[in-house]
Amino acid sequence: MQADHACYNNQIHSKSGPEIASSSQTLLVEYYPKISSFMSGMFENNLFTLIQKTLDFRTQRQDLLTSNIANKDTPGYKAEDMVFEKSLEKALHAEEPGLLKTTNSRHFDGRNTSPLKLVQAQRIHSASPFPDFDGNTVDLDREMAKMAENQLMYNASIRMLTHQFRMLKTAITQGR
Repeated sequence: MQADHACYNNQIHSKSGPEIASSSQTLLVEYYPKISSFMSGMFENNLFTLIQKTLDFRTQRQDLLTSNIANKDTPGYKAEDMVFEKSLEKALHAEEPGLLKTTNSRHFDGRNTSPLKLVQAQRIHSASPFPDFDGNTVDLDREMAKMAENQLMYNASIRMLTHQFRMLKTAITQGR
């Protein structure tokens, strides 16, 4: 990288006027893919992916729980919920070394787990122990409790993401 800066400085100091602008644009175009891949790589770690997936799933779950509450009086409506925590946890640990020793990148490591980015939430029917006489399985108290819990977990994820961005800002500004 040091040699790149020396080359850049020599190019600018050896030119004048409009040539500087065109050489700067050429260098920007030349270095942009390197900078872009570095910046995108910063957010490709498991923690940012985990937080992103969690926030997406929490938002989807909130919509689903809201739909359950809106259909409280709909005859025959079956309450649904979304589960994803165990799948995320399993996928998070999947990138650790597997149970089997591998000597080639094409070998299986003994784990049958999808990577974190590919995890999908599963919609399930919420089993209510006491469905209404019309077949509706929405329990308003249970749905409200699930919504409150989901909102708390969403807020905790946002706080974790905010903390990660603060740490990045501190690293970039060197604590200033």
